[in-house]
Amino acid sequence: MKDNDQLASRAQMLQKLAAAPIAIGAFAALSAEAQAAATMTQQAAAYQSKPNGGHQCDGCSLYIPAKAKPMTASGTCKLVKGSISPKGWCKFWAPKG
Repeated sequence: MKDNDQLASRAQMLQKLAAAPIAIGAFAALSAEAQAAATMTQQAAAYQSKPNGGHQCDGCSLYIPAKAKPMTASGTCKLVKGSISPKGWCKFWAPKG
C-alpha cells in the first residue's frame, strides 16, 4: 500500500469517526420525540391540575419534566396529550420505579 493510499484511508476513517456522535445524537433525539408522542386526551385520562391523595405527575413514571424549571414549569406525558402540570394527576398515574 502506498503512503497516499494509507493517508486517504486514515482520513476517511477519521471523517466517519467524527460523524458518529452526530448521528448518534440525532437518533437519540428522534427516539425521545417518538416516545413522547402522547396518544390520549386529558379528558379521557381524567387529568386534573392538582394532586390526588399525594400522587402527582412529577412522581409518575410517564411524566416528562420541562427542561427549564422542571420542578415548576409544565411538562409533557408519554400517554396524555397537552401541557401537564408537575402537580397534576390522572388515572394512569404510575410511581417512578
